[in-house]
Amino acid sequence: MNPQNKNKGRVVVGKRIAVYLIGLALNALGIAFIIHSSVGAGSWDAVAIGAQHYVGFTIGICSVIIQVLVVFTTKIIERKRLQYGAIIAITIRSMFLDAWTYLVFNHLKSPTSWEMQWMYFLLGTLSVGVGIGMYIEAHFPKSPIDGLMLAIHHRFHWSINFSRIVCEGAGVLLGFILGGPVGLGTIIIALGVGKVIQYVNSKVKRILNTEEWVSPKDYRQTDHFLRPVGRKI
Repeated sequence: MNPQNKNKGRVVVGKRIAVYLIGLALNALGIAFIIHSSVGAGSWDAVAIGAQHYVGFTIGICSVIIQVLVVFTTKIIERKRLQYGAIIAITIRSMFLDAWTYLVFNHLKSPTSWEMQWMYFLLGTLSVGVGIGMYIEAHFPKSPIDGLMLAIHHRFHWSINFSRIVCEGAGVLLGFILGGPVGLGTIIIALGVGKVIQYVNSKVKRILNTEEWVSPKDYRQTDHFLRPVGRKI
């Protein structure tokens, strides 16, 4: 392999890793903002809370069970193997969420006025959207809900925004049926976060130049590390 092209490949991978970690960190920051806003829960969090009333498990266990079911749903839509790597994204995001909580939010006073609560909520929704829009383009493991969104996007050729609305809408419906805390904040997240994800994702594509990027296993074993199979350069 040509050393110059090898170095170029390393730079691309380095960018992807940086975008992945920054995106997950921002996603976790948004979740922390939403939790501390006390305005409303995300749609799939509402499903877990509602399911708790029926099965008697903790919210955390219910959330894990629901995420596993989402992974199986994604497999059916994609017609591929199970995405076991989703646990990596969940673990990293959880670590970031704990870090934000213990290092930042535990030292801040909880907002009491409705203005501050909604500011926290809107900042959280924006941060969640920006984070997801970034990290999904790195082509590393994704959380089950984000993986489901992309599976719908690729299978039915719908926009990322509409695919996210479908995912969130399903969560809102299930949460409502199960008696979870579905409120105005839940609806805003369901309808608004997809637009943020789609906008940010389009910008990140340009930064990573991912329209030209394919996984290394799909490339010919030549000195042109960045030449995909079947494409002329």
